[in-house]
Amino acid sequence: MASSLQRQLANLKANASTASTLSKKKRQKAHAVSLIFDPKTASTYDFDSIFQISLEGLKSLEAIDSRFITFEKSLFSETSIAIDRFVQTSEENGAIDKAVESFLSLLAPRVLLQPAIQALEWLVRRFRINELNSELLLVTFLPYYSHPVFVRILDVVATPLPPLFAFLANSKATATVPPKSLIFRALSRDAELFSLISEHVVKQVKTHRDYRTLLSFWASSTIAVIASMKASNVSEESIAEQMLPFVSDIISESKSPEAHTAAYMVTIVLISQCALNNEILEAFAKTIAGTWTKKSFAQGLTTLTQILQFQDADVSEQFRPFDASLWKCLCDKDNVRSVLEEHSKDIRVDRFITAYILSVLEYSTSKIAECLDYLETDMLSQAQKVHIMQHILRAAINHVEDGNLQETLGQELSDRSVSEMFREIIVNAAELERIDLDTLELQLKCSLSHQLFKDASDSAETIMQIDAQSPLTFDQRLVAFNETKITSFLRYISSTEFYNLADLFLQGVYEKKDMYAMFIRNEKLFGGNLDLILTFLMRLWTEQFPVLARVSSLQVFLKTIRHKSDAIDFQGCLLYLFVALSDTSEKVRLLASDCLRYLSQRYERVSKFTEVWGLESIYGSGPETEELKWLAPKEIVLFTSVFVVPRLEETVVDKSYIKLLLSEVVDTSKSADGTTKKKEAHFKASVLAFLCSHLVGSPSYRLKLFLLQSLANTTMVAAPITSLSEPLYASWVANREDATKVMVSEKINIEVFERALVDAIQPGDKDSGVMYLISYLKANISGLTDAASKRIINIWPRLRSNTQAEIVRQLMELELNDSSDIAAFSYMSRLEIDSNIFQSLLSEIDLAGSSQVQSQQPVKRRRRSSSSQNQQSGKLMETLGRNLKRLTLTLELLERNSPETHPSLLKILFNILNDLLLLKMDSSLPVLYTQQVLVDCMLPILKGMQKSKLDPNLVRIDIVVNCIRFSTSPQIQNRFLLLIACLANLSPELVLHSVMPIFTFMGANTIRQDDEFSAHVIQQTISQVVPALASSAFFETDESGNKSSFNTVQLLLSFVNAFHHIPYHRRVKLFSTLVKTVGPDKSLHLVLRLLGKLRSDAVQRGKKNELESLDDFLIVFLNEFALDEQISAISRYISVVNELAVVLSNDDINSIDLSGLSPEKLILFKSDLLEFIRIAISNQGIRFSISDAFEKNFPNDGAVEQLRSDFAIIIEQLLGMIAKSQDRHLVTYRNTTYNLLDDVLNLMPIKDFVNILEKLIAGNENEITIKRGLVLIKQKFESTKSTDTVACNSALRILPAITTVVTAFTNKNTDVVKLGIQAIEILAGKFAMVEADAFFGDVLDLVVAHIDQASDNKSVMISALICLSTISVGLGARMISYLPRIMPIVLSVLKTSISNGDELVIIATFTLLDSLLKRIPMFMASYVKDVFVLYFLSSTSSSVAGYDDPLSVEEARNILLDQILAKIETKQLILSLINSWDDVVDTCDNIAIELYLSTLHRSIEHGSRKAVLADSSRLFNFILIVFDARNNYRDITEDIISIMETKIIEVAMQIILKLNDKAFRPHFVKVVRWTFEENITPNYRRNRQYIFYKFVERMFNTLKSIVTSYYGYIVDNTAELLEQFITIHSKLDIALWESILRSLIAAFSNDQEEFWQAPVRFDRISQPLLAQIALGMCSSDLLQRAIVAFTVSCSSEENHKIINKGILSYMKDMDYSEDNEMDMIDDYPGDDAKIDLTPLRVIKNARKNSGNSASDVKIAAIHTLKSIYERLGEEWLSMLPQLVPIVAELLEDEDENVETEVRKYLVPVIESVLGESLDRYLT
Repeated sequence: MASSLQRQLANLKANASTASTLSKKKRQKAHAVSLIFDPKTASTYDFDSIFQISLEGLKSLEAIDSRFITFEKSLFSETSIAIDRFVQTSEENGAIDKAVESFLSLLAPRVLLQPAIQALEWLVRRFRINELNSELLLVTFLPYYSHPVFVRILDVVATPLPPLFAFLANSKATATVPPKSLIFRALSRDAELFSLISEHVVKQVKTHRDYRTLLSFWASSTIAVIASMKASNVSEESIAEQMLPFVSDIISESKSPEAHTAAYMVTIVLISQCALNNEILEAFAKTIAGTWTKKSFAQGLTTLTQILQFQDADVSEQFRPFDASLWKCLCDKDNVRSVLEEHSKDIRVDRFITAYILSVLEYSTSKIAECLDYLETDMLSQAQKVHIMQHILRAAINHVEDGNLQETLGQELSDRSVSEMFREIIVNAAELERIDLDTLELQLKCSLSHQLFKDASDSAETIMQIDAQSPLTFDQRLVAFNETKITSFLRYISSTEFYNLADLFLQGVYEKKDMYAMFIRNEKLFGGNLDLILTFLMRLWTEQFPVLARVSSLQVFLKTIRHKSDAIDFQGCLLYLFVALSDTSEKVRLLASDCLRYLSQRYERVSKFTEVWGLESIYGSGPETEELKWLAPKEIVLFTSVFVVPRLEETVVDKSYIKLLLSEVVDTSKSADGTTKKKEAHFKASVLAFLCSHLVGSPSYRLKLFLLQSLANTTMVAAPITSLSEPLYASWVANREDATKVMVSEKINIEVFERALVDAIQPGDKDSGVMYLISYLKANISGLTDAASKRIINIWPRLRSNTQAEIVRQLMELELNDSSDIAAFSYMSRLEIDSNIFQSLLSEIDLAGSSQVQSQQPVKRRRRSSSSQNQQSGKLMETLGRNLKRLTLTLELLERNSPETHPSLLKILFNILNDLLLLKMDSSLPVLYTQQVLVDCMLPILKGMQKSKLDPNLVRIDIVVNCIRFSTSPQIQNRFLLLIACLANLSPELVLHSVMPIFTFMGANTIRQDDEFSAHVIQQTISQVVPALASSAFFETDESGNKSSFNTVQLLLSFVNAFHHIPYHRRVKLFSTLVKTVGPDKSLHLVLRLLGKLRSDAVQRGKKNELESLDDFLIVFLNEFALDEQISAISRYISVVNELAVVLSNDDINSIDLSGLSPEKLILFKSDLLEFIRIAISNQGIRFSISDAFEKNFPNDGAVEQLRSDFAIIIEQLLGMIAKSQDRHLVTYRNTTYNLLDDVLNLMPIKDFVNILEKLIAGNENEITIKRGLVLIKQKFESTKSTDTVACNSALRILPAITTVVTAFTNKNTDVVKLGIQAIEILAGKFAMVEADAFFGDVLDLVVAHIDQASDNKSVMISALICLSTISVGLGARMISYLPRIMPIVLSVLKTSISNGDELVIIATFTLLDSLLKRIPMFMASYVKDVFVLYFLSSTSSSVAGYDDPLSVEEARNILLDQILAKIETKQLILSLINSWDDVVDTCDNIAIELYLSTLHRSIEHGSRKAVLADSSRLFNFILIVFDARNNYRDITEDIISIMETKIIEVAMQIILKLNDKAFRPHFVKVVRWTFEENITPNYRRNRQYIFYKFVERMFNTLKSIVTSYYGYIVDNTAELLEQFITIHSKLDIALWESILRSLIAAFSNDQEEFWQAPVRFDRISQPLLAQIALGMCSSDLLQRAIVAFTVSCSSEENHKIINKGILSYMKDMDYSEDNEMDMIDDYPGDDAKIDLTPLRVIKNARKNSGNSASDVKIAAIHTLKSIYERLGEEWLSMLPQLVPIVAELLEDEDENVETEVRKYLVPVIESVLGESLDRYLT
C-alpha cells in the first residue's frame, strides 16, 4: 500500500490544497462532507461535537472487538481534535496513514453496522481520509459495492477520483450502486487495479483480518477476471503469472477456512482454464496439503482431486503413487472416502483415488481394505478398477514375505467375491497380469467363489489357517505323515486328521504334484482303504476349499473309481457329486458331470453289482449308516440315465439346476417319460426314501442343506418328508447347539439351513409336519421361530380347516401361557382366519360358567360349608377369568382380520356383549377392555353393511344402551356411541325410542372428555343419529303441519346444560356440528337462547370466568355460519325474547328451562338475553361481513335485499319493545333494548343508517332517543373515510337535522346540545375540506354562538371550541372574515378559564389557536402578543376539581408554541415576546417567568442568524433589563431571581451563537460599560457585577479560546475588584468573589494565544490575584484553581518566579505586634493613588475582612503551591531552592495545623515530583 499512499501524497502536493490556501468557502464545503449528515446539517457541527459522536461509535465497536481500544490513544484521542493534516510533517502524516490503514482493516468486516459509520465519520471529517487516503478507503469498501453504504463512501471521496478508480465516476455522479459487470470489467482491463485489490486481500490474510465478504468478493472477481482474460485471448502464461502469486500467498499464509476456500475456488478455475505444467501443479498440491486445517480439509481435498485430474500425464504417470511428503499429509485422515463420495457426484475423482490406492500399496499396506472399498463404488471406471486390481494382485504376489498383506488380502477378496461385479474385476485383472485364479486362491488361501456363509470364527480347524508358507516341501511333509486310523472322513466331521491331510493335499496341488500317484496311492496315508479315500475326496470338494483343490479332488476321484472294478456300486457318491454340481465354480461342476457320466456308463454296462461301496461304513459303523436306504440297480440306472445324465449340460451352466432336477424326480405331480404310473410312483418313493435317509444319516450339513433346498421345491411327494426324516425334525431343537458348531466349521449359515428345514415341510404332511412347525414356535429360538412362523403363513391357505383351527388353538394356548415368551399373537394376526373358525372359537368360550356349574352339580342335595362354597366360587372366577382372556385374544384376532368380512358373526357378538354386561354386573372381572375390542369388531361389520342387509333380529339396541349407562370408562362409552350412530344410519327405527337417554348421557358424560377420540365420537353421533331422527317421527307436528321444536329444544338442552364441562377448545366444533346437523334455521336461535340462559345465570351468580367463556364462545361460534344465517338467527332470537311472557306457561317451549322465575326476575332475564346478543352484534367480524355484503352485493342482489328486510324486522321489533317498556320498573330492560338498537343501527351501511337516523331524531321529542341518535351518528362517522363519497353525501344529508336539534334544545337540554356539537365536529373533521359550504354560515354561527353563550356550561363550551377548531382546519382562509368576531371571544374565554383554572377549556382554546395559526398564520400575527401573555399566564393557573391533569395543558402549550415558532416571523415573534415581559414579570410567578425565558430561548434558537442579527440591539437591551433584575424587581424572591439569571444567560448565549465577532463585540462593550457604570449606588453596581461575571464565566466556558481577548475589556476592572477585597475594610462578598474567580479560571484555562503572558496583563492581574491568598480561604479551592490556571497560562520562567515569590511571601512568619502594626486603610484611594499590596499590610487587612487567622493564610498558600506542583510537576522544580528554607521553617511552626499541612500534603507532592526525599535538602 506504500505506492498507493505515495500517489495520494503526490496528488495533494500537485493540487496544493492546504488549509492555508483554501478559501473560506472551500473550507466550509470541505467541512460539510459527511457520512452521517447532509451537507447543510454537517456544516453546523464543530469538531468537538463530531468527535463525541464518533467516540460513541468507537465505544460500541470496542464492545464487539477489544482491539479497537488502541485507537483511543491515536486517532480518537482528545488531542486529535486539534490535528490538521495539511500542516503536519511527512513523518507525522505517515504515522497517521498507518493508523488509518490499521483502523480500516479492523473496521472493514463491520462497516454495515451503524457504530462503524459513526466512527468512520471522524476519520473523514478530521483526518480527511476521503481526500488523503481515498484509494485506501475505496479498496476497503469495494467488497460492499452492491450495498448503499458504498454509495455514501463514493459521495464523500474527493474528486477527481484516484486514477485506478476513475471507472466509478459515473456511479459517484448519479449516486447509484455500480453494477457488478463494471467492476469486473475494470479489474480485467487494469492489471494494476487487480494487483492493488489482491495485495490488499493478501495483507488482510497475513494479518488475520480477512473476512467473508472480502474473500467472497476477491474469489468471484478473480474468477471473473480469469474468464474475461481467457475470452480476450490473453495467453495462459500471462494469466497464470498474474494470478499464481496471490493464490499461493493466501493458501500458504492463512489458517482461515474461509480464506482457504476462496483460494481453492480460484485454484480450481485457474487450473481448468490454464494448462499449467506438472511441476507447478505438484507444488500447488503440496502447498494445499501442507496448510489445510481440519475445517478446510474437505475443500482442500476436493481441490487436490482436481489438480490431479488436470495433470497432463500419459498412462504410466496416471498410475503412480503420491509423493512421500504429500502422502504424509494424507495418511492420517480418516474421512477421505466420505469427502470423495460427497463430491464425486459433481466432479471426477478417479485419478486421485488411483494415486491414493497406489500410495497405500507403496507406503501403508495396512489400509488395503479401504482401497478395496473404492473398487465397489461408482467413482472409478471399470478399466480403472481393473488396472488398480492389477497393482493389488501384483503386490500380493511379489510381496511374498509380507504375510499380513496376503492374509488380509485373501480374507477381503474372499468376502467381497460374493459380488459378481467384484469377481469380474478380479478375473479381468488376473487375466491381464496372467495370473491363474486357482493358483491365486491357493497362494492367498481363499475361495473366490460365492460364499454362503461368512465365518467369523478363529477355530484352529478352519481351512483359513492352513499355512501355505510352510518351510517344508510337500515331499518332506508326506514322509513325516502318520497313518490315518479312522474309518470314514464323513463320520468325524471336525476331525483334525482330515484338515492335516487337506493341508498336505493343498500344498501338493500348489506344487503341481501327481496327487493320485503320490497322495491317494500312498499306503502310509490311506493304506489302500477305498472308504477313506473316497470320503476324504468327497468331503474335500464339498467344503469351501480353493477351486483348484476341489477340481483336483474330483479329478483324483474319477481316476480312482476308474481303477476299481465295475462290480462296485458307487451310488453312495451320487449325492456328493450332486452337491458338486451346485458348486459356484464351473470347473467343479464340469468335472462332477464327467464323474456322473462315467458312473452312469458303469450302471448301464453292469446289470448286477457284487458290492455296494459304503454300505456298512460310509458314515462309520453305526445307525447313521445302517438305516440308510439304497436304490436297486434298475432304479439307479433309471435315476442316472433318464433323469440326471441327459440334463448334465444344464447343471454345468446353472448351478441351481440340480436342485430343480432332484425335486422333479421325487415330485409325484410330475411324470417321467418311459415309465408306467405304478413304476413311476414306486421309483419316486424309492428315490425320496434314498434322499431322506442320507438327509438324516449324513453328518455333512452341506449335504443336508442341499437336500432340504431340493426337497423344498416339491409340491407333492409319495410320503411326508417329515415322516421319512423324522429323526432330523424330531431332534432338531435338542441337537441344534451341536449342529451349529458343525455348520460353523462348514461355513453354513444356520438361518439359511433352518429356513430350508421348515420350507421342506409340505401342507400334505398330515398333522406331523404342522406339529413340527408348532414345536419350533414353542422352542422360542429366534431364527427358527421366525422361519416356522413364515412357513405357517405361506402354507396356511393350503391347510385343511380343522388343521387351521388346531393351529390357532395351539397358538392361542401359547399366548395364554404366562410363562411363554413367544409372540404367538403376532403370528396369529398374520393369518387369514375364516368366519367358521372364529365362530367355533367364540362358541367354545363360556362366560356364564354354566359348564362349570353343571359339572359340579351334586346328585343329591346336601348341606355345604361356606368354605367349600368359597372354594368353588374361586375356581369359577378363575375359569371365567381365563375364558375372558381367551375371548379378548379372540376378539383382538378378529379385529386384526378385517371384521367387515365376517358379517355372520354379528349375532354371536351381540350375545357376547350381553354376557359381558352380565359378567360386569355380577363380578369384579375386568371386562372394559374386552368390551372395547368387541365394539371395535362390531363397528366395521355394521359399517360394511347396507340398510337392506341388516336383520333387525341380529341387533339388541337395549344391550348397547345399557352398556353405555353402566360403563364407567369414557373410551368405552364413546365406542358404544359410535355403535349407536352406525345403527341409526342403518336402521333409524331401532334407536328411535332410546335416543333421549343417549343424548342425556352424552350431555352428562361424553362431551366433558378432553380427548380427540371423544370429540370424534360426539361429532359422529350427532352427524349420524340426528339426521336419522329428523327423517323419522321424532319431531312432532302441529295442526298446521309445521314442525314443532319441543323435542329439538330437549335435544339441544342436553348439550347446552353441559356447556361449562365441555373442554374449551372443543365447544365451537361440537355446537356448530350440532346446529348444522339439526339445521341452522331450526336450531341456531334456540341454541343462542339456551346459551343466553346460561349467561344470565352466570351474571346472577357473579361468575366472571363463565361470562367471559360464553362471550368468547359466542363470537367464534357464530362465525361458523353464513351471514344470512346469523342475521336470521338474531332476528328469531329477538323474536323469542319479545315473545317471552311475564307469566310462564308449561306448554311454552321457550320456557322449558325457566321454571320458577318470578316476573321481576324474568324481566332481568330478558335484559340479560339482549345483552348476550349484543356481544354477537358488536363483533367486528359481523360488521365487516355486512359491509362487504352491501358493498359487493354478495352473493347477489336478492340476498342483500333479504338482509335489509331482516334488519327492518329487527329494528321494528326493538322499537316495539322500547314502546312497550316505558314503565319505570322497566328502565334497565329499556336501556338494554336501546343499546341493542344502537348496535343494530351501527351494523347497517351508512346510507341506510342515515335514512333511519334522520327519521329517528327529526321531530322526536324523546330526549333519550335523540341523544342516542346523536351518539350513533358520532360513532358511525368516526370510522368513515373523508374520501368516501357515499359517507360524505350521507353526512350532508344528516347535518341539517343535527343543527335543527341543537337549536331546538339550546335552552332546554345541554346534553343534547353538547352531543349535537360533537356530532357536527365529527362531520366537519371528515368532510369540511371537501364540502366547505355546508359548514360555513349557519353551522359556523351556531358553533361560535355556543362559545360566547355557554359560559355557565363548560362541557358545551369545550365541545364548541373543539368543533370550531376542526371547522377552521377545514375552512382555512375562509375563516379570515370571522377572525375579528372570533378572537376577542376566544381570548376572553381563555383569560377567564386561566383565572378559574379550567384546564380543559384552556386545552380546547389552545387547540383552536393552534388550528388558526396553522391555516391563516399571517392574519394571526397581530394577536400573537395577547396570545403570548395568556400563554405564559396559563402556567400559573390552578386546576379545578375533576380536571387535575397539568401534563395535558403543558402538552397543549408546547404544541401551540411549536406552531407559533413555525408560522410567525422571528422579528414579530421577538417583538411580541419583549412587549409581553412586563405582564409576565408582574405575576412574580417563577413558572411563568421560566416559561417565558424558555420560550424566548427557543424563539432565538429557531430564528435565522439574519433575523437575530437585525434585532440584536433590542435583544441586548432586553438582556440588560433582565440582568438588572436584582435592582429592578425587589418584590421577586431570590429563588426566582436565580432562575431568571440562569435562563437569561442561556438566552444571551443563544444570541451570541447567532452572531459573529463583528456584531457581538460592540454589544459586549456595552454590557461592560453598563456593569461598571459609576452613576449608580454601590449595591446596584455590585448586583450588576455579580450577574456580569456569571455571564462571562459561561461565555468563556462555551466559546473558549474564541473570546479570550474579550477579557481585555475587563482586566483592570477585575484587578480593582480583587484589590478591593483585601484593602477596603468590609466583610468579604463571597458570592461576587467566587463569581470573579470562576470567570478568571475560564479565561485562564482557554487561553491558547498567550493572552495572559503579555506583561501588561500579567502585571496587572498577578499581584491582586496572589494577594487573595491573604484572605486565608482554605475551605475553597477556587483560588487555588485560579492561580494554577494562571500559572499554566503564563508559562515563562520569569512569570513563574514572580508567582512563586508572591506565594512564598504568604508562607513566611511576620511580625504582627502592635509596635509594628500599621494603620489599616479605611477608604479606598483614588484612581491616582497606588495601593500598597505588601504581604504584611495585605494580610492584616484581609484577615479582618475574612475573619481568618495567620495560620489560615499560610495553609492557603501551602495548598496553592501544592496544586501548582501537582499540575506543573518538573517545570516547577526550578523554584525549589527558594521553597526549601520556608518549608524547613514551616515544619517548625508554632501552629501544629501548619506543620501537619506541610508534612502531609506539600512535602509528599514535592518528593513525588523530585523523585527523592526532601530530607537531605532540609538538613
